[in-house]
Amino acid sequence: MLAENAPTVALVTGFPRLLARGLCRRLLNHDPEARVRMLVRPEDAAAAEALAAAEPAADRLEILRGRLTDVDLGLAGPDIVRVLESTTHVFHASTEHTGSRLHLRRVNVGKLLSLLMLAREMPRLQRFCFFSTAFVSGNRAGVIREEDLDEGQRLRTPFEATMFEAEKVARELMPRLPVTVLRPGSMIGHSRTGEAEDLSEGPNYLVRLLVSLPAEVPLLLPGSGVVPLNIVPIDYVVRAAVVLAHRPEAVGRTFHLTDPNPLSARQAFEILSDLVNRRPVPFTGGLPARVIRQMFRLPGVARVAPQQMALFENLNTHVVYNCAGTLELLTGSGVVCPPFESYADQLVSWVARYARAQQRRSDEATAAGDN
Repeated sequence: MLAENAPTVALVTGFPRLLARGLCRRLLNHDPEARVRMLVRPEDAAAAEALAAAEPAADRLEILRGRLTDVDLGLAGPDIVRVLESTTHVFHASTEHTGSRLHLRRVNVGKLLSLLMLAREMPRLQRFCFFSTAFVSGNRAGVIREEDLDEGQRLRTPFEATMFEAEKVARELMPRLPVTVLRPGSMIGHSRTGEAEDLSEGPNYLVRLLVSLPAEVPLLLPGSGVVPLNIVPIDYVVRAAVVLAHRPEAVGRTFHLTDPNPLSARQAFEILSDLVNRRPVPFTGGLPARVIRQMFRLPGVARVAPQQMALFENLNTHVVYNCAGTLELLTGSGVVCPPFESYADQLVSWVARYARAQQRRSDEATAAGDN
């Protein structure tokens, strides 16, 4: 194993996800000697090359065209040998949220297992970071510890179920590989820019609904609003992950990348409602879930927020994700989770700009079709 201060040579999966892009940028900025290789599908290669060309440290960022499902990542012999021999850190952020249980198992579990098997052939490997989700806790309520996994919980979606299974795989290999499991909460946009282009977690849909729906269209949320809203800005997830990846004490452990002081759902949506000049979003208390489902089928709503029923349960379940281990290892790093009220305006501003840009592109496409 390399000395702790050896230059990082990282392999990052998950492009074009915002998480993967953020990891690449942070790794290059965190260590001026670090080199980053980003594995991208051939169909995403042009976008990845454009991203690399725009990076100030483009000479230290390499784009590898391949697939996690292919033998040797689909790389040519010399390339896979080079990757295996030189990689010090793996950041596996290639997960999917939607699809059938079979599809998500193939993607979320199968890809992880394939990469873990290759990691066993990396003699210089210091860390394998796997991005799971805090929501492997399923329907559990109360305080969830970072070391908790199989507590008899009901897993509410195929995504939760396959990430639970993937975590089991990662834990089984901890005695033989330097694995660290990272569990973000619902990732919301960047705290400084608001960017949230590809984030699909439920709260992002709700922010977009608040911004895009006319004020006369009702938006109701289930529950009393007193439960913690377990959201976290994506830049905190990225920065914390890079720190933990370089802490020897993080090997063989699981960490919640969550807001240690989350606002209640009611407080958060009061802030958002004020920013978009809407009346505060009412919480329905005991309103039956079937009524909420009907509300989400309203014209315009279903288009913006498909398959968000799991969010309703989150807003009805009082869960606290203990992140003591994360906070302990982040001490002295300067990485802290910003309070929601400090970046809510950035989220709203970005969503508004994004919605206008989408509408403009739609209008231009319509005009071109008419001509």
